[in-house]
Amino acid sequence: MRGLVFNSLEQAGVSAFGVERIRTAAAQMVEDNITPAQVIVAARKGTLLVHQANGKFGPEADAADLTADAIFPLCSITKLFTATAIMMLVEQGKVGLNRPVSDYIPEFTGENKTKVCVHHLLTHTSGIEVNGGYDAPLSHEPGTVMSYCGYGYELLGEIIRRVSGQAYDVFVKESIFKPLGMENTYYRVPMEVRNRVVRRAPEAACAEWVDSEYNLNSVSAGGGAYSTAMDLAVFGQMFLNGGIYNGVRLLSPVTVKEMTRNQIPGVSSQYRDEVFPEAYWGYGWAINGTKRDGGDLLSADAYSHWGAAGPFLCVDPIYQTVTVHLSVELDHQKPFKNMYVDYFNNTVLAAITEL
Repeated sequence: MRGLVFNSLEQAGVSAFGVERIRTAAAQMVEDNITPAQVIVAARKGTLLVHQANGKFGPEADAADLTADAIFPLCSITKLFTATAIMMLVEQGKVGLNRPVSDYIPEFTGENKTKVCVHHLLTHTSGIEVNGGYDAPLSHEPGTVMSYCGYGYELLGEIIRRVSGQAYDVFVKESIFKPLGMENTYYRVPMEVRNRVVRRAPEAACAEWVDSEYNLNSVSAGGGAYSTAMDLAVFGQMFLNGGIYNGVRLLSPVTVKEMTRNQIPGVSSQYRDEVFPEAYWGYGWAINGTKRDGGDLLSADAYSHWGAAGPFLCVDPIYQTVTVHLSVELDHQKPFKNMYVDYFNNTVLAAITEL
């Protein structure tokens, strides 16, 4: 299938009025100081509807106007790259989802640790403490509770390294970024593109972390990537296409289907002050289900991922949309996560005129 391009709105089944409303509403978020910097991408049926930047590159009074190729920290959206890399190794017959983690990392030891399988790491149901180590005790029986755990994805990164024989970031770059043409996605951000990295005020959410020299130069399988809105949209479109983009197949449509369906039915979760009787999680992706996470009009089959500090990626296979909202989050503790992204997604879905 072809890549994302600006085709006719009629072909995409959306209205010109609706597209203009997406643009206007997005710009209003910056004007209302909901976020000082924001890049959005909206696409339907492979047609780009909007690719727009609003705001400034930094908090300084003389900061340059933001451009559409601005680079943002993806934070936890990085986990999608890690999950995809694991599933590529599954397809190659080198990793088994039902195999114990200890098969790949023998140092992963302790009571009940042999019950922790690779699929538990992907769905955050391993029972591992958030800041656990190889020998840290489990807080829950594996598979019984979903507890969001970045450390589980660091373990997945280590499995990728040991099984592939390549450094984690090298494997991801060679197997995912390069084939998809994601030339603006990095773990270690090169000096020559640092001027395109969005800067945030010291008091903004996660500023001390995402803007640090350490983070810009380090590798984390759970939250270390930096990228542009368009690169992230390409990644999302690959999933919407069933694992292929621009004629390059990364995943089987079977794998995509398994990654993007609820793999933990009946398992509950709590995140901050929110309780979810049904956690709805696939392999890497959050599944919408009844959560209405990130948009009131998204279908139950929509899948997405948030990131601390302001990024969001969503694919809706029912309405055939890919949406990316990269922003500078001002207050990480507000009930609405990631800068009113529900408003953005609502305007995109409302632009549809033909199902």
